[in-house]
Amino acid sequence: MRTTILFRVLLLAALVFCSQLQAQNLVPNPGFETLSGSPTTSGSLNLAQPWQGLNATPDIFAPQSSLPVVPCDNVNVPNNVGGYAPVNISGNAYAGIQIDPNNNYREYISVPLTVQLIANELYRVEFWVLLADSSRYSCNRLGALFTNNIPIQSGTGVINFTPQIESANIQSDTGHWTLVTGIYQATGVETYVTIGVFRDDTSPLFQKLDLGAKNSLCSSMDNSAYYYIDDVVVRPVTETVEITGDTILCPGEGTSLYANTNVPFWWSDENDPTDTISLSAFLTITPTVPTKYYLNGLFVTDSVTVTIVPAPYVNLGPDSMLCRNDSIKLDAFGTDVIRYEWSNADTNSYLYVRDTGTYYVEVENAGCTASDTITITDFLPNPVFTLGEDSTYCFFINDSLTLSAPIADSYLWKPGNETTPELTVQYPALFSCTITRSNGCTSTAWLDVAEICEPSVFIPNAFTPDEDGINDYFGAFVNNATSYSLRIQNRRGQTIYYTEDPSAVWDGKYEGTDAPIGVYVYRLNYSGLDSEGSKMKRKILGTITLFR
Repeated sequence: MRTTILFRVLLLAALVFCSQLQAQNLVPNPGFETLSGSPTTSGSLNLAQPWQGLNATPDIFAPQSSLPVVPCDNVNVPNNVGGYAPVNISGNAYAGIQIDPNNNYREYISVPLTVQLIANELYRVEFWVLLADSSRYSCNRLGALFTNNIPIQSGTGVINFTPQIESANIQSDTGHWTLVTGIYQATGVETYVTIGVFRDDTSPLFQKLDLGAKNSLCSSMDNSAYYYIDDVVVRPVTETVEITGDTILCPGEGTSLYANTNVPFWWSDENDPTDTISLSAFLTITPTVPTKYYLNGLFVTDSVTVTIVPAPYVNLGPDSMLCRNDSIKLDAFGTDVIRYEWSNADTNSYLYVRDTGTYYVEVENAGCTASDTITITDFLPNPVFTLGEDSTYCFFINDSLTLSAPIADSYLWKPGNETTPELTVQYPALFSCTITRSNGCTSTAWLDVAEICEPSVFIPNAFTPDEDGINDYFGAFVNNATSYSLRIQNRRGQTIYYTEDPSAVWDGKYEGTDAPIGVYVYRLNYSGLDSEGSKMKRKILGTITLFR
């Protein structure tokens, strides 16, 4: 498949690559302009050294001061034996070869290259051809043959070698020069290039031309295809094949890939890498799934995968109203998003706003964008409520306190994160409740609950320190006291026990010895806070009976 494509590409791509190939031409005297003398007869190619014909007699054409007597020797420019042949690119001279389709008669022109070709290197080959006016035939298969020595032609017959460069097109234009071109990878032994038709009469496609009554001045022209040859080029070329263009697309988006190359090429894709999908320098594509594309040169290939980026999505929700003296959080809920940008240039995924108006956000994913807007309209009133006055409470006595919020759609108490209309409080703290109404507006109230308990006292009137485990100790039990002292005295007023520790108790001993049975006097002093939070002091005098 690739071989059949190649020669189709050669002529299409010739002008695209011509300007890129400025390396030195390895063909000496490529335009036949350097002559050792003025040709006066046909068969004088040897005047354009180092060009030479083989056994047949190719011609050289150049301007003449006077026309020859023999018509077949008219090698003038532009009018000559073949008709009118204008000069080509390089100047005033060109060569000519004759191909006879009836007897395998062939003329070839050959020249030694200035340097031997390098193995595996690429060379661009080109030469221009023009069919003579008076030719009876035209043909294809004009080509260039590279050899390590000058080819040997048997008589005037065909040189049976396959040329490396060969035109598949019939060269039938008698008014304009036509370029034959191609790329050749050298083996490393080539020192000569030879131009002509390297096929016998059965292989080229000969086309007989209808010239009517027109006859050439030379009878041999009436049975042949005669071609002028000019501007032969063999240039080294480094094959470059590179794809440029966008390779990341948004869904539904198209692009063009550009072939940056200096050799003939063809496009294909991963569905069938051997099939040609385009020969254009630009490949316009609109893939729906990730696809790999190939740019195929003669010997190298480049490829790119065009990916489809997921389209981003964003939704700011419905238009909303703003609670008075409050802000609202706009969340850009989206998928496949790597960048956010709000109308105020903020780049977060959310935006707090305190004013009415229309807000805009754009989201992006690898160059693909989407957007949404939301309008914030008139202010809504916030609910107003209280939890009551800050208060004091004695949880030791009353166990718990209940706080209540007004009717709302949702509640949030702190601390505790309870979501009920009422909150049971069992410890002192600063409590808050945030309520939310159906319009989304919120309000918060606070209540400080402090615990204050008046001291409470319990004093037994007797005890039995007999170590039976029952009522063995005496103490004055005082709760919520900020200061405390207990003194026990006998009937003589002697202090036999004293403590300032509310948790301490008397074991009925004095100086390590059991105290006598009887009645003892105690004095209790303590201080604390009353129910109003004021300081208070108390003194209690009483008796305790010790039994054994």
